[in-house]
Amino acid sequence: MNKYLGKALLFVTLCLFLGGCHEEKNPADVPPDLKNIPSFAGQWKIQGMEYDPMKAKPVNIIFLDPENHKAMLGNESYDLELDSLGLRIKADDRENAVGYFLFSEIKEHTWVGSWEDRVIRLAR
Repeated sequence: MNKYLGKALLFVTLCLFLGGCHEEKNPADVPPDLKNIPSFAGQWKIQGMEYDPMKAKPVNIIFLDPENHKAMLGNESYDLELDSLGLRIKADDRENAVGYFLFSEIKEHTWVGSWEDRVIRLAR
């Protein structure tokens, strides 16, 4: 009888453990409502980013479209991902973000953030 009681107790413990384990969504991963943050849609000039001197006309304008979750830098298209703290700019062919901008750093005409390994400023 003791043998069956031990197995039953183990079974109940495993059921409780496995049934109680579920992945909860991290509050930091929840994007804010676009109405609750300053508007950042539109065209921004990139300052503080070096360009290839071999290009005839370096690209220094980025267009942000938060409603469609897209950004355009020249002919290159990027995905926009929002979390509770900021905006992540991610290339389709890369797992890591190439740019990140905190919502707390956005001002009326400027926004400081990072691009790859550099600190840059966006200006309207």
